[in-house]
Amino acid sequence: MGSAVETLCGQAYGAHKYGMLGIYLQRSTILLMATGIPLTFIYIFSKPLLLLLGESSEIASAAAIFVYGLIPQIFAYAANFPIQKFLQAQSIVAPSAIISAVTLVFHLFVTWLVVYKLGWGLLGASLVLSLSWWIVVVAQFVYILMSSRCKETWSGFSLLAFSGLWDFLKLSAASGVMLCLETWYYQILVLIAGLLEDAEIALDSLSIW
Repeated sequence: MGSAVETLCGQAYGAHKYGMLGIYLQRSTILLMATGIPLTFIYIFSKPLLLLLGESSEIASAAAIFVYGLIPQIFAYAANFPIQKFLQAQSIVAPSAIISAVTLVFHLFVTWLVVYKLGWGLLGASLVLSLSWWIVVVAQFVYILMSSRCKETWSGFSLLAFSGLWDFLKLSAASGVMLCLETWYYQILVLIAGLLEDAEIALDSLSIW
């Protein structure tokens, strides 16, 4: 759904309507955050849903533990994608790349610490993943606030972000469906692999592939 902001920010920047980039950023973030709420419930009930789909209890339990730690990541994604498209529309790419690179180093070290030294297992790994995404979000937003390159496109929070949400939602939903159709085939393949004999080996092989 966040791909709509890419189109709108690009159009606004090309038309020299710089102030609208910040409005589009906020509108997209509001909609994606709201969409994250029902997704949270799917994550919470992931184990019974996987069991209902025929997955083994062992795989469903392990997947549920990992997924619980990814709940904060839902909302990090909701904020990160509009921020990235907001920056990319202005040809600002290097700061995001640097922030991601530094966060990657942090992520590798903390994951090793949490999983192998503290023994937090799958839940620890997913919680660190969520934390890393939030670090990226916060760092990029701080850049927007501090950088002179964004002074024309970001003028602060505005109530205008809450206007035109329905039209923005329709465009976002259409973009979301298009991208989902492209990626769901792989998720369906993972689900089917979990129904095979020796599902653990099948999923491991699929992950390597």
